[in-house]
Parts: sequence; C-alpha cells; structure tokens
Amino acid sequence: MAVVLVEQFYDFAAELADQYLVMERGEIIQRGRGSSMEADGVRQLMSI
Repeated sequence: MAVVLVEQFYDFAAELADQYLVMERGEIIQRGRGSSMEADGVRQLMSI
C-alpha cells in the first residue's frame, strides 16, 4: 500500500517517510530515502 503525504512540517514528515520527493513549481527537484532526508539537506529546500 502506498500513502502520499503532503506536509509542510519537516519533523513530522521525516518521522514517517520511507521515501521523499521535494517539488518546486510542479517539478521534482530532489528525491531519496526518508532516512537520508537530513543528510540530503531537505530542510533547507522547504519554505513556508
């Protein structure tokens, strides 16, 4: 089963994610394993 979670709170998303995708203006700009989100710098890509 797959669940798509769209979330603006990094900590919540990082806790749940097996994989992640970061989108900007409708395009995927980064993807990877949920366990590597911090090392991949995903927090810096997110803006609220």
